[in-house]
Amino acid sequence: MGLFLGRAYAEDGEWDLAMQMYTEALHYAKEYKVYNVAGYICTYMADLYHFKDMYNEIREKYAEASSLFSKAGNLKSQVYAMKNLAVEYAFIDSFLYAKKIMKKADSIASTLRLQIMDYNIANAYANIYDLQKRYDLAEKYYKKAISLDALHGMNDSIGLADIYVASGKIDLAKELIDKMILRDSLNYLLNELYVEIYKSKKDYKKALHFNEICFNISDSITIKQNKAKVFEIEKKYNHLKIQEENGRLKNAQQRFLIYFIITLAILIISSIVFYFYRKHTKMQLHWQEEKLYSLDKERSEIAAQLSEARHSLETIQEDRGENIRLQQKILSLSKKYKELQKQRLEGSAIYKKLSSLLVKPQPNNNKPLLTDKLWNMLVIELSRIYPGFRSSLYEQCPNLSEEECRYCHLHVLGFDGNNEAVLLNINPSSIWMKRTRIKQKLGSNLFKEQTLHNILVDTFLN
Repeated sequence: MGLFLGRAYAEDGEWDLAMQMYTEALHYAKEYKVYNVAGYICTYMADLYHFKDMYNEIREKYAEASSLFSKAGNLKSQVYAMKNLAVEYAFIDSFLYAKKIMKKADSIASTLRLQIMDYNIANAYANIYDLQKRYDLAEKYYKKAISLDALHGMNDSIGLADIYVASGKIDLAKELIDKMILRDSLNYLLNELYVEIYKSKKDYKKALHFNEICFNISDSITIKQNKAKVFEIEKKYNHLKIQEENGRLKNAQQRFLIYFIITLAILIISSIVFYFYRKHTKMQLHWQEEKLYSLDKERSEIAAQLSEARHSLETIQEDRGENIRLQQKILSLSKKYKELQKQRLEGSAIYKKLSSLLVKPQPNNNKPLLTDKLWNMLVIELSRIYPGFRSSLYEQCPNLSEEECRYCHLHVLGFDGNNEAVLLNINPSSIWMKRTRIKQKLGSNLFKEQTLHNILVDTFLN
């Protein structure tokens, strides 16, 4: 995988990334003893070092590639690596060492008996002797290479023509170039050789002509290279833009995922807290109901005992002390019962809901906060806590309206006049008038000195 990624990066001109991929791939190839792949990676790394003129590293990688191909048993690739290594040593004038490497490569190639291998050996010797300026031997091996491989004949023919020019065989060079120029008239090297040939013949007019052709070819190549560079820059720019956009999208996706996880965690925690809160509230209400039921039952039993004691008191005077004790017990239990009823009322959902509405100001509100739904909840809750409250009101005052009856249910909660006015969305003065009117209906003489709240709590809730 790293090998193919490295090749892709190299083709895109991303040499540093390509080298990074090659280095990682080479490490794993050696670790798992995939020597053939490791050898190819080394040759690709040597190619990259050519772009950076890192000649020591080039030779190291070709030598390493040769060793790895040998371990893999890939003799053909080993010969190619050794040939490249020998030519690199020839470039630094280490001709003896280059020939030593070539002698070993030639020995291996001879066992393969492949024409392409013989061609590569001949081509390498030609290049080495050309660099050493031993033109007679270079000519020999160029001719041999041309005879072995017509596919590469053009390059070897140019090399041979260059040898002819360098060794003063001008006519042979011109004859060879005349044949090649028919196939490729815009070949820069061929036209450059024409310049050298006509300069040697002192035909400066023709030399100038071919020199101008070389300039035109060079300009054309430069323009193409510049266009290619511009295209490459645009390609890199677009690639960077895509990478930046991908990074931005990736960051956005990560932020969304983090927000989603946080939101989900908050929802889960809130659900758990709400569940336990509801469970605690239900348990508390259940406990209060059981407590009220227990006290109510005990109160009824004591009331029955008191009734029986009163009946017995008429016949047995000595039971007076016991009767008084029972009456005191009933009063004590009644007081506790009232307190529990009050606690249950203040802990009810409707009481808390109305309290929360009063805490949160609602400006520009022109409707009562107490909706029909909340009124129904209030009446039902009071009927549970004080079962005889509504019937007692109508028994005392049959002409009480439904609106006034509902207000009595609200007034029992103990809110002051201003709060009641807010809940009903009326003026506080209207609250005072409403209370006065209800007191009159309930019996003004009987409750003249008491507030409406005290009348409802002391008389009708009990």
